[in-house]
Amino acid sequence: MIGIVASITVCVHAVAALLGTERPAPAKARIESIVLPVMMYHHVREPGPGLADAASLRYAVSPVEFEKQLEYLQAQGYTTIDTHTLDHAIRTGDPLPPKSVMLTFDDGWETQFTIVYPLLKARGMVGVFFVHTGAIGDRPGAAMSWDDVCRMEDDGMDIESHTVTHPSLPQVGPDALARELADSRSTLEARLGRPITALAYPFGDFTDREVEAARVAGYRIAFSTEVGLVQRLDEPLEVHRTIITFADTTDDFAIKLTERDGGRALLDYRPSITRETRAASVQ
Repeated sequence: MIGIVASITVCVHAVAALLGTERPAPAKARIESIVLPVMMYHHVREPGPGLADAASLRYAVSPVEFEKQLEYLQAQGYTTIDTHTLDHAIRTGDPLPPKSVMLTFDDGWETQFTIVYPLLKARGMVGVFFVHTGAIGDRPGAAMSWDDVCRMEDDGMDIESHTVTHPSLPQVGPDALARELADSRSTLEARLGRPITALAYPFGDFTDREVEAARVAGYRIAFSTEVGLVQRLDEPLEVHRTIITFADTTDDFAIKLTERDGGRALLDYRPSITRETRAASVQ
């Protein structure tokens, strides 16, 4: 009896296919964007020489508050991800881990090795460190050394490019632009022994020229200072980030983690020249 039913079912499907009444399952629609908070840090230390005025404190976070922020992420079930995980999601449309967040740190300051890295490692978290290679190891007490960078890489941190000398890229000529992007990448690849595929634009400044130059230089993903949590899959070289500042309480941090348009963060960061330049080109 079961064999007869199975035969009838096969015949029905065959007839339906011949008559054109059995349609294939619709292809899964590709998503256009993902929601991912990418938090941007610079200094993680207390105020002091060179870090005392209000403008500078936009680029700093107290170690005590930073640790509270990590504890909040743990308590709320967030998963820290690296640039390779984000790049895969952008390229394929595959979902990110639930409650993903990316923690990024610019410039390669020594305190990112002495303070940030141990706090992340102790919690099994990953951080993304954008370093400008021309400063690494040159000024003891200010920048990380190459030994620091390599140790962090070996322990699972994600080290990526922030150019060589940290210029505002739209302000340099085409040859200098190409060198800043290519030399930083090749230096890091030689030191770390793996491909470097991510870039953070210095000062968050970029135009269409820099996007194309980054693509030509071999970067697959690049980070701006444009705010908001919505990351468009067709703009892998224009990933948004949200700045965390010295004035942010844990409640502020929680808002920035979930505020899709980044309105709160707009109050804390100087405007990038990106919007200004693109607006001028349209007029």
